[in-house]
Amino acid sequence: MRQPELGKLLTSLRNEKGLTQEELVEKCNISVRTIQRIEAGEVTPRSYTIKTILAALDHNLETIKEAFSIEEPHDFKVSKSHFQVLNVAFIVGIIYFILGFVELYIDADLEFSDNIKVSTAFYVSLKIVSFVTMLIFYAGFVISGSIFKNYLLRISAVLLIILLGIGYAFDLYSWFQPSDSEDIFWVGFSIFIGCAFVLYGIGVLRLKKQVGMNLAAVSAIFIIITGATLITVFLFVIGLFFLIPVSILQLILLYKIKEIAANHLLSIDN
Repeated sequence: MRQPELGKLLTSLRNEKGLTQEELVEKCNISVRTIQRIEAGEVTPRSYTIKTILAALDHNLETIKEAFSIEEPHDFKVSKSHFQVLNVAFIVGIIYFILGFVELYIDADLEFSDNIKVSTAFYVSLKIVSFVTMLIFYAGFVISGSIFKNYLLRISAVLLIILLGIGYAFDLYSWFQPSDSEDIFWVGFSIFIGCAFVLYGIGVLRLKKQVGMNLAAVSAIFIIITGATLITVFLFVIGLFFLIPVSILQLILLYKIKEIAANHLLSIDN
């Protein structure tokens, strides 16, 4: 059933019965936090949960089907370990986003300046920490792909982890062994990573049923455009700047997915 209409309807029915949320909880044995989030329109419960609440309010699901379209949610379960990964991935993703600005500044300075302003220890540490945070961040999307059976999202996220890992490894190699062939590597890297982003964007678009059409579509468009600019190579710099809104949208996506997973855990527990 669509939200927030469902939440408003249940709130209205509960008020008609003169029940508080706590009293409704006692009648249907569903946690008060779940009731609050459903009525606030934050989550869409399973049909079983809707039927349980309506039964406690002396209403039948069939009586409201004419006014609202009932959609059976996807049948999936979220394990505690997967939920924990999503939580950590979101938090670490914020760190990864911040580190990206530091990396961009240092890499740009190394490219256009003859003077090295950072130590080897700092540079290596930055690249290693950035790689680890990237790995954990995109692991959140690998898990999301597994939860929603969105295999394109899962595979493309793994591909991004591998390709970005290769990029970090080459950065470190180039620091210790500078070479005139670096440009050749980065041209190939730009093309491959661009293709991965396009596939990843299509995978994100397939999240429209879970996170909503608007968020999925906007995120997918930015990701695909970023991928396209990287594929062209000569628009590589534009693609780097596009990564800023892409990263923000990815964080929003991961937060939304985390909220959906939390609600599903609550539904299963109750």
